[in-house]
Amino acid sequence: MKRSLVIVTLLLLTMFCGSVIALGGPKPESPKGPEKQVESTKPAAFAEKVFLIDDFESGSLKSPRDWWIFDVKADIVPTDALKNGESLDVGMKSLSLTGPASNFYVGGIGSYLAKEGQDLSKYNSVQIDVYGMGPDSGSLKIELYDDDNGNWQIEQDKTKNYVPFYDDKWTNEIKVDWSGWRRVIVPLSDFVDENPAIGDDIWNPHQISNSGGLLQVQLICIANKSKGKIGFDIDNVALIIE
Repeated sequence: MKRSLVIVTLLLLTMFCGSVIALGGPKPESPKGPEKQVESTKPAAFAEKVFLIDDFESGSLKSPRDWWIFDVKADIVPTDALKNGESLDVGMKSLSLTGPASNFYVGGIGSYLAKEGQDLSKYNSVQIDVYGMGPDSGSLKIELYDDDNGNWQIEQDKTKNYVPFYDDKWTNEIKVDWSGWRRVIVPLSDFVDENPAIGDDIWNPHQISNSGGLLQVQLICIANKSKGKIGFDIDNVALIIE
């Protein structure tokens, strides 16, 4: 089975907040191979229920998880000053996302998740710890892409704002309108198929019939106002069994 992991283009930014215009980001560097699963420092029982995408404790957006960044300002920062809200195990570092909007859109980050023999089908929710800066923090849109044409790639149309040609794109938007830390858990059943009639319109993270399953995640930042801005931190991005 051919496992080509060259991603031709990766970014589709379709937003529907008021009169939002869909914008595409720059194409990320093509991954040289399947991403290594980020190792959890939690006990084994915890690891069985959690697929940790990143907790940013490495201080790098290139290792152990390789993120591409487009338009938004993304910085790994100490959590010392982030003390409000829920009492969460956020560790020493989190990812700060900030930036001004152009017609609501600010930018985002993304990462390739697929790994040969990796079964992500058992997870039923996405979990993210979010530190809000108040009612005008903005929104975080989660995008998940699954492989429907069995080639471990997301082929996208640069002429149409990076819309996928063959694969499904599933999305859910979180409005960050609080101050301090909050653990957000979104069931996968709450995600919607944002590109109906493309792919098979079925959530299928399984690696069967040459499919790479769930291939990649993107986190898109959206402001509350057309010329507004966003500002919040995220940590412990994960798929979980809820």
